[in-house]
Amino acid sequence: MKKAENIVRILLGLLLVIFGPNKFFHFIATDPSTIEGGIAMNAFVGMGIITVVGVLEVIGGAFLLANRQIGVALFFLAPISFCAFLFHLVIDPEGIAGAIFFILATSFLMYCHRDKFLALVDKPNAKA
Repeated sequence: MKKAENIVRILLGLLLVIFGPNKFFHFIATDPSTIEGGIAMNAFVGMGIITVVGVLEVIGGAFLLANRQIGVALFFLAPISFCAFLFHLVIDPEGIAGAIFFILATSFLMYCHRDKFLALVDKPNAKA
């Protein structure tokens, strides 16, 4: 399991470090496959959301590659992966393959580090 975790962690980290800066430097051409996707993406860019997502992806990817603060990285990457999946599921279905990998890899790593997230779950009071 540790070997699979390392492979997924490094692969996801590399993808985030490569595609994160693309959100504000645009060195890889990416166009939404639908008009609605383009309109939504332009709105997200105009609000600055895409820049924030790109920065969080780069930081999270760097943490994953360095094998440091994995719980913190996954804490910020989980909602981004979920929103990316929903965006492609509802608005731009042709680009969903990358979003599926992103959410599955993030979920797998969260499962591998589930002990770090158990403190976030409210435990029932045993004395009550």
